[in-house]
Amino acid sequence: MFKFVNKKNRTVAAFLLVCCITVSMLYSTPAYALEVTQTDVKMYTTSGTPVYAAPDLNSTIVVYLERFVNVTVTGITDNGFYRVNLNGDYYIPGPYLISSVQPDKTEKQKSLDNLDKFTKAYQNQLELMKGYSSAFALLDVTGDGIPELFDLSGQEIYTYYEERAVMMYYSEYPLTFYYDKKNNKLLGKYTWNSKEIWEVYYVDKSLLPWGQIKCNSTDASAYKSNAEAVSRSYTNDDETRADMYNILKKILSL
Repeated sequence: MFKFVNKKNRTVAAFLLVCCITVSMLYSTPAYALEVTQTDVKMYTTSGTPVYAAPDLNSTIVVYLERFVNVTVTGITDNGFYRVNLNGDYYIPGPYLISSVQPDKTEKQKSLDNLDKFTKAYQNQLELMKGYSSAFALLDVTGDGIPELFDLSGQEIYTYYEERAVMMYYSEYPLTFYYDKKNNKLLGKYTWNSKEIWEVYYVDKSLLPWGQIKCNSTDASAYKSNAEAVSRSYTNDDETRADMYNILKKILSL
């Protein structure tokens, strides 16, 4: 008797389970979008853009894309996914795509954006130098658009980095600097044992993020004909330091 009831109960339970599953399948809403607005536009990915197999955050992520990858959007789903053509239809959530790419700002552009801080940094450095450098030069010799600051004697060179003036070059012995603009080469000339010595410099960033100006050759024959002496055309006085904002703005705007 009990065996019969047990068996009957199991049969009824199984029947009810099948009914529940069937009803759930009939009335559950699909997780992915039912409608797609057709389009054909180019867009760009942002860092770590996920690509889904279906327009559903619970679906499989097939790959992550780096930023600035150009993709063709062929449709927009009604739940906010972009359908993209990547050798087949895949889906990217709307916030991960942008319509245009803004290139990274150059050091020159960053300096213009922060001209007040740039001005203050060079003013402070010139104030420290006024006791031994009555004149100075402002000239971009690294090619990044930022004018380097040269002392009068040819022993120190500074540049602007993260709101302060930082040293790129120092020597105990004065020399005359020359700059070949055509080849973007800084040269130095001095006399040693009655012999004229030329040095060719480069920027080494292996130790300091703003770089150090170092010599890598004493053969300047390829650059001397195009090089001009770095002129200390600015007087290191109160008036010039006070006008540093306008001076730097003019240089950076060239």
